[in-house]
Amino acid sequence: MRGKPNGRHPDPLPPDFDPELYLDLNADVAMAVEAGLIASPEEHYRVFGHREGRPFRAPSVRAELGGGLAGPWTYRYPYRAWPDLPAIAFAQPRPGPEDEAIARRLIAAWRSVAGRSPVQADSEGMWAARTQGFPAFHGALRDGDAAVLAGQLNNLFRSHLAHGIAMGRTMATLARHAPVPFAASWCDRLLRLSEALGLAQVRSPEQGDFAAPLAGSLGRHAEPARLEGELGFPLAFPDVGAPFGVRYGAGILPEHAFSHAYAAWRIGQLGRLDRVVEIGGGFGGLAWFLRRAGRHYTILDLPFTNVLQGWFLLKAGLDVSLAGEPEAAIRVLPWWEIERDERYDLAINQDSIPEMPPETAAMYIARIRTIAPLFYSINQEAAAPNTGQFRQGVVPDLVARDGGYRRVSRNLFWMRDGYVEELYARR
Repeated sequence: MRGKPNGRHPDPLPPDFDPELYLDLNADVAMAVEAGLIASPEEHYRVFGHREGRPFRAPSVRAELGGGLAGPWTYRYPYRAWPDLPAIAFAQPRPGPEDEAIARRLIAAWRSVAGRSPVQADSEGMWAARTQGFPAFHGALRDGDAAVLAGQLNNLFRSHLAHGIAMGRTMATLARHAPVPFAASWCDRLLRLSEALGLAQVRSPEQGDFAAPLAGSLGRHAEPARLEGELGFPLAFPDVGAPFGVRYGAGILPEHAFSHAYAAWRIGQLGRLDRVVEIGGGFGGLAWFLRRAGRHYTILDLPFTNVLQGWFLLKAGLDVSLAGEPEAAIRVLPWWEIERDERYDLAINQDSIPEMPPETAAMYIARIRTIAPLFYSINQEAAAPNTGQFRQGVVPDLVARDGGYRRVSRNLFWMRDGYVEELYARR
């Protein structure tokens, strides 16, 4: 967020400016207001938002590209290839009798690691606002208020707590006001997964009509039974945290689930891997799809994100242990536990190493080589500026500088343009 312009008066507010909608549509502004860094949404818009072109009105959908919510890069095939789109469905928060017990465990685990970070790796880079903002969330953790914490986490996927991880309040607002591009994007991920599994043919722009309607193809390849048969596990998402997406099978399947399911399928092709560690586990989606009897799965992440992961996986009914608890099949631990004297069959990182400070990213690359013979990476390589402090890292460059790996494979990531899927083996 830029500093205050010099010698310029703040811009006036538009007559239809809605402060709550402005916060809905701009997650970073909402975090800054909650953290007390900006006095109000009105002040932000007057001083910064107008010049930055921040949205303050509900989006309107243009037929061709979703009213600016999507671009040509969003879809595997042109937007007009989607003639019949499903409705976006929103699950309601699902409080239960187990909630406060889960929240008390999360509070105890968070308190057991609070202030123990050996370096300030969680106060730099793109995730700094996550550890410095959200006063109500951190207040519930500090005060031990299990009821308040559970209330927030029951609405996880429609709150800014999930921003940058999956779904979130901004995405939910956009999906409500402009469901068409979101439905098209969901169908696009379904098609990409079908193509990757060999259940749909890949069109060629050099052969035939690249943009012809896809309804027939989707109709043949959308059945859960066919996808699940190829994946080898259920393509189902737990009713936790008020997710939103499209009704599929017996529940609602969010768009993010497709990428996690694809990664789980690819990892399953590597053979029997009984001990797996994921560096930066998002909200726990990949752990959900990789669960199986006899597998021990460890997530290492920021303590803030550990709370979200613990809630999602425990509320989904899985066997989970948190920091300071007796170990279970799935462990959710702070990132510095990577220094434990433990060994794994595989280390995983999705969409996070490039966003880390350079020294932190290099530490992870070196440590992964020590604790696991195989490293599976799904990351982008744009090397974009990272909060003005440094540029995002590039995994192959980090690996090359480390010198202790050989690359086994490198492919474009089926599910998301601009991302690369790689497998490395320790030398």
